[in-house]
Amino acid sequence: MGSSSIIVYIPPVLFGLVALTFLVLWQQRIVTNWQWGAGFAQTALGFSLSTFPIEPTFDAFTSGMIFIGAAYCYSSAVFEHFQARSYDRERHWFVGAYTLLLVYFVFGLQSLRYQLFLTDIAFACLIGMALVSAFSKARRNADKWLVASIALVVVDTVARAGYFFFHTDGSDSFSDFVDSAYNLAVHVTTITICMTFPFSALVASGVAALERHREAAERDPLTSLFNRRGFEAALGGDGALDGAVLVCDIDHFKQINDTLGHAVGDAVIAAVADMLRQVSGDDAVTARFGGEEFVVFLPRRQLPEALASGERMRQTVCEKDWRFFGLTRTVTVSIGIDLVREGESDPHAAIARADRALYAAKAAGRNRVFQAGHEADANLSELASA
Repeated sequence: MGSSSIIVYIPPVLFGLVALTFLVLWQQRIVTNWQWGAGFAQTALGFSLSTFPIEPTFDAFTSGMIFIGAAYCYSSAVFEHFQARSYDRERHWFVGAYTLLLVYFVFGLQSLRYQLFLTDIAFACLIGMALVSAFSKARRNADKWLVASIALVVVDTVARAGYFFFHTDGSDSFSDFVDSAYNLAVHVTTITICMTFPFSALVASGVAALERHREAAERDPLTSLFNRRGFEAALGGDGALDGAVLVCDIDHFKQINDTLGHAVGDAVIAAVADMLRQVSGDDAVTARFGGEEFVVFLPRRQLPEALASGERMRQTVCEKDWRFFGLTRTVTVSIGIDLVREGESDPHAAIARADRALYAAKAAGRNRVFQAGHEADANLSELASA
């Protein structure tokens, strides 16, 4: 392969552009890690050494270290993207062992064949480790595409390494690498098969960024519960709702803020939010509507089940030891409950009814669970200090 052939320029240019894109997105905080950009930048640099060689032995060792660095960055990016265990210690040992073998094969054996085989297998092992961790965590279509493209890279790398090491008799001299069949094969498969990898990484990162933006718009930053917008979006189906709504309010919360400060008040809100989330169950939709008020939707619950859940919430908050927060008294909550009625396609009417029940619970002395319809006798005028 002549060094002037246009094919040798395509991988470094494409990977360089992808690297620049990722680094700009990272600098703008659109993607969460820099490893994608660093990995693709190293790949572009590694291909540049075969396009613009310097000295054969130097090129062999340097390109090996560059490509293993790229694989390390790719695996780090994949682990972070899928929020999987990163195996940092194991990967550090692996790269250290690879480096020792690379030194021996390049400067000791001076073998191109062993250097290429070692680098390919090590590259495949590092990103293959990330592939195994990511396989079961890919939920979005973009993530599944990313996993499939990583698998293609692993298969291509291992197949090429095995074929050229075991089934060909190419030159073992570093000076023959640039014009070798192996170098041509790397460029061709990179341009065709493996080019899905950088673009799938871009798409998956973009989709993840959009989801983070949506999460930020629909989540309460203090408690990580849904906010009002997120709550409505989570229940925004086309059909009628089936379940119960609980409206919960922390009793005498203003006194906590006034006497101990907003930092303690925020800590109390976050603690109550955690307890509501734990007690309500995995299928519940729990939200902070503002201040010290929470709303919980319990799907497919009848009134006795909803009342029992509300009572567990009340008891859990009341029985907690709040001295860690600097409080000398117990924190309590009042809860109002109602069912979503037949034909109601949104929770607003049920929330309004449960809210009236909440106010009735406060009027009756607080630290109570009331169901809608039983608040008629409550003196709501007593709630001015709630």
